[in-house]
Parts: sequence; C-alpha cells; structure tokens
Amino acid sequence: MLRHSIFLLGEFTRRDFRGRYAGSILGFLWSFVQPLWMLSLFTFLFSTVMRISPGIGERTSNFAIFLFCGLLPWMAMQEGITRATTAIIDSAGLVKKMSFPSELLIFAVVLAALLHEAIAAGLFFLVLAFTGQFNIAGLWILLIAVPLQIALTVGLGLAAGAFHVFFRDTSQIIAMIMMGWFYLTPIVYPMGLVPLQLQPLLELNPLTVLVTLYREAFLGGSLPSLSFLMPLILSAVLALGAGLWLFNRLRPAFADEI
Repeated sequence: MLRHSIFLLGEFTRRDFRGRYAGSILGFLWSFVQPLWMLSLFTFLFSTVMRISPGIGERTSNFAIFLFCGLLPWMAMQEGITRATTAIIDSAGLVKKMSFPSELLIFAVVLAALLHEAIAAGLFFLVLAFTGQFNIAGLWILLIAVPLQIALTVGLGLAAGAFHVFFRDTSQIIAMIMMGWFYLTPIVYPMGLVPLQLQPLLELNPLTVLVTLYREAFLGGSLPSLSFLMPLILSAVLALGAGLWLFNRLRPAFADEI
C-alpha cells in the first residue's frame, strides 16, 4: 500500500510539473524565466523607484540578493497553497471514479512547487557565485527550514483544498490572504524599516522566521535562537495536524460535492 501511494505521488507530481508548461513555446524554461522576472520587477520597484536598501544589520548590501532570499520560500509556499486549494476540484474525475488517498493530490502540487523552488535556488547559487557572495557555511540550516516549510504548506493546503470542495469562494479568499501575508512578511523590506513597536508582532509571523532562515542559510549565517524559531515550528506542527484531521473528516463527502 505504501509503495503504491509513493508511486502515485511520484506520478501526480510528474504530471503536475510537466503539465504546467505543456503546449507552451518556452516549456521548461519558464521555470527560470518566472523567478528572474519577479526578481527583476521587485528589484526595480523597491530598490530603484522606492530606493529601499537591505539596511544595517543584514548580511548583504545587495538588494536583489536580499530580496531573492525571501522570495524563494515565499514563491514555493504561495504556489503550493494556491494550487492545493483547487487540487481536488481540478481532479474531480479521479476523485469520483477512483478509490485512492486524495490527499496525494495536495502533496503532489506542494512537491511540484518545491521542485520549481529548487530550480530557482540553483539559479540563485550561480548569482551568488558571480557576485562573490557564495558561502556554504550556513546551507545546513535549510535542513531545518525546508521540512518546516513543507509541513506548513501541506497543512494549509490540505485545509484549503478540503474547504474549497464545499465553499467555492475559498480560492478567492486564499488569494487575498496570501497577498496580505506577503506584505506582512519582511521580504521586500528589511525589519529595520518596521517601527520598533510592531517588530515583535512581525516576529510572530511564521513566514518572517522562514525568510530569516533562508537568508541565514544562503548568506553564511547561523541558526537563530529556539525562541525565535518557535512561531514557525508551532505553526507548522499545528497546521499539518489540523490540515490532516480536517481533510480526513471531510473526504468522505468529496465525491458527492464535486
């Protein structure tokens, strides 16, 4: 049973990864073009137009590098949660006709998003090497950051995907939440620009912790204190547990609703 589930997960992930660019001219190259476009757009807007810089205390003075460290986990989470929201509805035929663990559809889109992040990270390594800021000393921190990121994404994706079967407005609500979450996370601005009285609130944001871990990992930093990590750890554990419980609770009614 486990082997069969792993096989199905691999097939669903491969289908999602390949199907996204099926029929397009650039095909797989979009995996490189899209992160480069987002990086260029935000760099121009925030460093050239608004003239925001990483500021004192950050591990780099290069805004593009500072920005991309934060965009990497964000893009994977945003894509994973957004696509997980509609994953069950998008595969309605399979859910109705086949008896299989439908949560694999959620896992597959999250893994596909992680593959795209890995491609973007490989591109980022080249940029770091070119700018002379490549430092492997902190890369081990990703061994902590990535599993927590996956747990948080899967948990929220399971809950959103289950809700969307019954409430079709869920995808619109998730889009609004993700937009707000992006700007409430110090991705395009350094924490130093946030008023001191608001900084403790932003540190309770699990994505603030995740972005910090990525910056420490890619820029040769060190692991923050356990107290700083707790919002991310607790959010990941709670989201995964609650997401699995809710999905399993609502799954018997999926076929009737879709």
